[in-house]
Amino acid sequence: MVHARPSHRPSHRPSRRSPGGFRKPLLLLATAGLVLVSGCGSDSQGRPLAAGTPRQGGALTVLLPGEARGLDPFSASYINVTDGNRMAALYDMLVWTNPSTGSVEPQVADRLTAKDATSKTWQLVLRPGIKFTDGEPYDAAAVKANWDLHADPAVQSVQRAAAAGLMTRVVDPLTLEVTLPQPNANFDRMVARHLSFIASPKAIAGGKLAENPVGAGPFMLRAGNWVKNQTLTLDRNPGYWKSGAPYLDRVVFKVDPDPMHEVAAIKDGEADVTITVDPLAAAAAERDGLGTSQMLLSGGQMLSFNTAKGPFAQSEARRAVAYALSGETINNEVFQGTGTVARGIFGANTPLASIQLAAPGNDPATAAQLFDQVTAGGTRQLAATLIIPDTPATVRIAEYVRTTLNKYPGVSISVEALDLPTFIHRANVEQRFDVKVDQVWLDDPEPGLFGLLSGGNAGNCCFYNDPEVNDALTDARQTSDVEARRNAYTRVQVALNRDMPMWVYQEAVAVGVFSSKVTGVQMFNDGVFMFDRIGMKR
Repeated sequence: MVHARPSHRPSHRPSRRSPGGFRKPLLLLATAGLVLVSGCGSDSQGRPLAAGTPRQGGALTVLLPGEARGLDPFSASYINVTDGNRMAALYDMLVWTNPSTGSVEPQVADRLTAKDATSKTWQLVLRPGIKFTDGEPYDAAAVKANWDLHADPAVQSVQRAAAAGLMTRVVDPLTLEVTLPQPNANFDRMVARHLSFIASPKAIAGGKLAENPVGAGPFMLRAGNWVKNQTLTLDRNPGYWKSGAPYLDRVVFKVDPDPMHEVAAIKDGEADVTITVDPLAAAAAERDGLGTSQMLLSGGQMLSFNTAKGPFAQSEARRAVAYALSGETINNEVFQGTGTVARGIFGANTPLASIQLAAPGNDPATAAQLFDQVTAGGTRQLAATLIIPDTPATVRIAEYVRTTLNKYPGVSISVEALDLPTFIHRANVEQRFDVKVDQVWLDDPEPGLFGLLSGGNAGNCCFYNDPEVNDALTDARQTSDVEARRNAYTRVQVALNRDMPMWVYQEAVAVGVFSSKVTGVQMFNDGVFMFDRIGMKR
């Protein structure tokens, strides 16, 4: 297989557009892209390849580590290993980011373009004739209704930060004008990652969308086909707008919290596809001769601190944790050396940050000095609870963190393991934590990094609010010039190394794993399958 780097989008000015209105890359960076595969059958080592045209019919079993909290666009998480795949199958996408080229591509949308050089006003134009599975038109009014609900604080949408402050106006049935609160040359990326799944307004008004989703995607949910914490069976949408698609008759999502068991199930023919962010599971899939498509991204696995209150409000306490712990130890003991130790929030080979700026870490003597300062020589207790999703790898990581930190005088760390939907709600909606295990997958720093770190943003990971970082993030999102973006993100790196709102211990990776029966495997955004293209081999 050909391994390429993540989709840090090459720079191009907002005015340089393709005829369809979507970004057309001016060059392909060596450090950009998804694992690129071609043809069908197997590679030289006998592993299945992703590319190919599926046959019509058949069923696909997809394994995911946790159950959905809800199947509506407001309560669901769009992350690759949570609900992103369920949402793509049910709702389809307005637009999506292509990791192999860095471009923003159309799906339900015909085009999404900035109307002027300031990139403050954008125009979304939809394809004609598309309907939701309840027969309602998929039009500009439907998009507006969804985005308005995302922005409403009372809804508590997981995507609220992306829609906050948007002013939308229906120009005609297929055209929506969007005025942003601030200029954003990368707003199309915001839509692709946070605002792309649209539900039927009629179904929203019915009040039961979380249990009875109604979208316009390639698949649909029929009554009685969701058995919580077991299976979600979706049937082919006979009215899907793309001719000949989808190929499959149905998709069955099953819950399996153990990534290693997921790989074993695919090897044994009990399932067909999964997406994993566990490097140990990805290595097992390669060893077992399964098909893999790998995306190396920025972000990664990390500890995120509550910087506003509690035991980690002081930067000295956060830095002490970073110096006390070792990403190399976690990689060796939890992932058996199969992962890549992180140097910070940016991937090692990203063209958009300085590879010379490694974050602090693994210096027990400095950790002891800082903890001694924070705890007044052990006389003032630093007590905190680490919340984690209850998966095998995070349990092992949490145990390492707890035992390592509790060796320092005055430090007392406890661990609370939660099921995945509860963890997401507690950590990201309620934002109630001292410190949490986090995972962030960034195919591009926009919009994820802005949402993660911008002060006052509803998606802020850590209640972090630093004026220097806020300015740098704003500068980066208002341009598509690669040098200007790199300079801005380098300023972010410097501040993060100083303040340590999070400690990143493992570089981000998302790996699609599939059996030899599957073809037409294409992923988008941070590692979500395109369900109009995947299917079974002929």
